[in-house]
Amino acid sequence: MPDFMATIFRPLAILTTLLLIITGCDRLAVQDNLDDVEYELVDQFGDPVNFPRSFEGKVMLVGYVYTHCPDICPMITYNMRDVQREIDKNDDFLLVSVSFDPDRDTPEVLYTYAENYRLDQDNWRLLTGERSEIEAMLEKLRISTVKTPTRFTDDNTPIYFIDHTDKITLIDKYGQIRRTYLGSEVNSKEVVEDVRALLKE
Repeated sequence: MPDFMATIFRPLAILTTLLLIITGCDRLAVQDNLDDVEYELVDQFGDPVNFPRSFEGKVMLVGYVYTHCPDICPMITYNMRDVQREIDKNDDFLLVSVSFDPDRDTPEVLYTYAENYRLDQDNWRLLTGERSEIEAMLEKLRISTVKTPTRFTDDNTPIYFIDHTDKITLIDKYGQIRRTYLGSEVNSKEVVEDVRALLKE
């Protein structure tokens, strides 16, 4: 290669490499933080949880579901379970599922949901609580929900569905949001890589 061509292409190659490095770093750039918020919730065992303070120091993968969901929520839960199974037991890693249907999703219902999906509950918390707390938390995490009209069965049981944002949030040990994923179509290997990167920080 002539000297003048090398002079042109060498800086371009260096620039391309730097851009790839920067892009990789930006993937986990801080998007927001939860420093100034607290949400009083309860987990599937009936234990009180102050989110995110109760989980301070843990890398969290947070999904948003409700147990009567017929389509997207099961996919989100299965995808999160795939991530859990790929990562060796680590006290600093926690999966969290937040229900946006507190009227029906009691702690007992969430526990049964976890059992039915064969989730390892050692490091997975399913959260519910007062509607005001849930709604404030969802607003902070940019999760939108729209409830369909309610109809009732013959025994007066309410039936409705909830359209919602399809998202999983990755939060670091310091309560900073580092990445969001499309929950129903997420690449579990990529999430595992991101979680491992944050565990090393």
